[in-house]
Amino acid sequence: MKRRLLAAALATMTVALSGGGSVVHAVEPAQVEALGQAYERVLADPTDTAANMEYARLAEAVGQPRKALATYERVLLYDPRNGEALAALVRIRHLLQPDKTLITFDTGFGYESNPLQRNTDLESSLKAYANARVEDERRFGDTRWRTLITGNAEYFSDISELDYAYLGAVTGPLLDVAPRLTINPFAGGGVSALDNEYYYSEAIAGMQFEGYLQGAYQLMRVRAGYRNFGDQSVSTDGFYADAVARWAIPAVVTLDDVFVITPHARWSGIDGIDIGPGPDDIKPGNYVSWGGRVEYFTKVADWLTLGGGVDVTQTLYRNLFAPDGSKRDDVMIEPLASAVFNRALGMQTDLALDYRFQWNQSNDASRDFENHILSARVVTRF
Repeated sequence: MKRRLLAAALATMTVALSGGGSVVHAVEPAQVEALGQAYERVLADPTDTAANMEYARLAEAVGQPRKALATYERVLLYDPRNGEALAALVRIRHLLQPDKTLITFDTGFGYESNPLQRNTDLESSLKAYANARVEDERRFGDTRWRTLITGNAEYFSDISELDYAYLGAVTGPLLDVAPRLTINPFAGGGVSALDNEYYYSEAIAGMQFEGYLQGAYQLMRVRAGYRNFGDQSVSTDGFYADAVARWAIPAVVTLDDVFVITPHARWSGIDGIDIGPGPDDIKPGNYVSWGGRVEYFTKVADWLTLGGGVDVTQTLYRNLFAPDGSKRDDVMIEPLASAVFNRALGMQTDLALDYRFQWNQSNDASRDFENHILSARVVTRF
């Protein structure tokens, strides 16, 4: 009885929902008449699924998404598994979302005990770095479009050959393919510098699958790219491809914690000599790699979030060999720990302390190394 009364109330309310957020369409008189007739059938029985679905489809067709949204919500009150209504609900909510731009700026200082990742003759260095991310979503016609711009720079006080900068962007539509699944095909590119010289430019294309499951945001991304290196680089031009997923499980022990699993894999067809660490995780030397990261984060107080985990990656090189003639095989184990002081420097600014230990084991003993990485950073969102 309560659901029936609520459905009737929602049916009446749709009359007032044809205003803001509507998409302008040229409406034929016959469509207006059909919409009115469908609405009369809804008023006669607000729980009639067929009548409500007909009215909602017509409302969408004439450019009145708010009316359609209220009607689909009413259908789901007494038919919660209606697939068409669920899909339409997600689609229209995306359509009615306001344009938004989120900027995240991350800057700080750090220390590495062995940034060159050497087995002997270790050289430590302080470093400064800055990362910026701009995520913009806006509607073009009936489609929402996402553009992501990223930039980062690292400066080492004692090892200038590792100074690195990158600027890139990708863009593509957001396509709702299921009530809880959105696909974002994207394309773009970027350019980078190493030791104050041009390093490479790249073209990128891929697809990201994202949605909410078990009350948390989940994603999977696949992409491919082609890098063109400068003349001074030891690397040659080539393709690469990778895949990464993020599976979050909230409220594992407490209501304010989350367990995150991040499997990842990469193929690199970029030839070159492995001279040590790259400015990112796509190094020269034909290889395949796979692995995963597990992390646990808990909000122990309103002002403090603690986290920890470990990342394990195996890399099999095709054109690099160990002294015994076998192909080089590396395993990198990286324990991780972090402390985030929430809103320590303002409502939208956090202070974060991070620690990472890199332990690389290889069948080429000269490629074994250890590296301690500590950083303190300020994260601002606006």
